Amino acid sequence: MNSTKSVIEKLGIHKYSTKLILNKPETVHDFDELHYDTKINETRYQFVFIFTFTMEDFTKQLNTVIEKNLVEDNGYLYSAYPKKNNPTYQEYIERDRFYEDLSLDEDGYVRNSQIKFSRMVSLNETFTIVGLKSLPKKPKKADSTKNSQCVDDYIEYVDHIKEYLSNKEDLLNAYNQLTYGYQKDWARFVYSAKRVETQEKRLLEMENVLGEGYKSMDLYRRKKK
Repeated sequence: MNSTKSVIEKLGIHKYSTKLILNKPETVHDFDELHYDTKINETRYQFVFIFTFTMEDFTKQLNTVIEKNLVEDNGYLYSAYPKKNNPTYQEYIERDRFYEDLSLDEDGYVRNSQIKFSRMVSLNETFTIVGLKSLPKKPKKADSTKNSQCVDDYIEYVDHIKEYLSNKEDLLNAYNQLTYGYQKDWARFVYSAKRVETQEKRLLEMENVLGEGYKSMDLYRRKKK
């Protein structure tokens, strides 16, 4: 089941005052209600969205964004790419290629930059969107190497979980039927991991546990003892 939210709602695009969308195919009308630049007219933007069709093109565009420092602090860079077996284009990019080619560090940042991997969401049956945030790095504290374990620190990630499950109707229904506390607990379980690879592994574990009817990983582990 696909999410009923538009891409504008999913990404909260209206809140950005400066927007840039590049290489948008004429057949894509999801952004028609917005006002945005179609070429680089500003020094920096709060929201940049680029359509790419090969991993090489994505890497080139990403390097340009980093070199020009094009995205404002706390702004977002999104790139839409054709998914495998899409009905429109012969080109496609394997999802796993992003994790292999981005060369993310242990905190999820792209090589020597403040561009950090954020999430993946579906645009439509043709395109998947990969999101990266321009997030200035904070000095690491010597006495704290782990992410927060407080569930309320992961409230914003509840929607990320729902987006991830949007094409898995039974699992999305199971997640939506959980109390908000359990939903936040799953968000913490997944996104308290620093490495993107670990987050992906935990998402798969969450699918399995929800599929078996358990409300949380803790309840699942207790039952399996």
